[in-house]
Amino acid sequence: MTRGGDLVFVGDVHLDRDDAHLEAFLSFLDDLRPTVGRVVFMGDLFNVWIGRRELEQPHQRAVVERLASMRRDGIVIRYIEGNRDYRIEDAYVGQALDDSTAGGIEESIGGRRLYAIHGDLANPRDRLYRTWRWVSRSPLAWMILRGIPRRRRMRFVEGLEERLRRANLDFKQEFPETDVRAYAEGFFGRGYDAVVLGHFHVEKDLAATPPSSPGRILVLPEWKEGRRYLRVTARGKIGFEA
Repeated sequence: MTRGGDLVFVGDVHLDRDDAHLEAFLSFLDDLRPTVGRVVFMGDLFNVWIGRRELEQPHQRAVVERLASMRRDGIVIRYIEGNRDYRIEDAYVGQALDDSTAGGIEESIGGRRLYAIHGDLANPRDRLYRTWRWVSRSPLAWMILRGIPRRRRMRFVEGLEERLRRANLDFKQEFPETDVRAYAEGFFGRGYDAVVLGHFHVEKDLAATPPSSPGRILVLPEWKEGRRYLRVTARGKIGFEA
């Protein structure tokens, strides 16, 4: 049974093997329990997360178990796939997650309507990434992964992670505010009060420009940097917290 409480959005965490931030993140999740009713992860919880349980590593298992425990307490856990997530729904919805999507989700609380999406498609000039996103999520790519001998799948995932770290560095140097504003504009046209994004690893609270005003564009920072997240209270107050 779900329960009442605040709504929290958590940005890119990028937990890795033997990550020094793992215990702090697990403690952060425990600290949320008394006050939240829903938690939305904005994607890229791990450096790479593939929806195959045989590829699950110890740091992922620790987080998955903690999320499953939160769900047993009645907290709703929602997940928006980022650019390092692949078919999470197949393996984790119903256990660690209530739902997962490669697109966006709508949330309503305290009279506020919010639309949350990872944000990796906000920059239309990043054509190389858009092509990779389409190919890597295709049924053919999934079939190839399943065809790789089980003992070699982990090696494949580790190589994928290393390539993603080096990918398209030119598009990661600065925040593309003009593109983000244009991207959010389409969602404001549907009547949302705020658009929530991850992906860019910087904290932003931008007022939407007319005709969308007084909407807000809220961009979540990478969690490890300052351990900050976005909270929307049951009364509709929106703000970043540490």
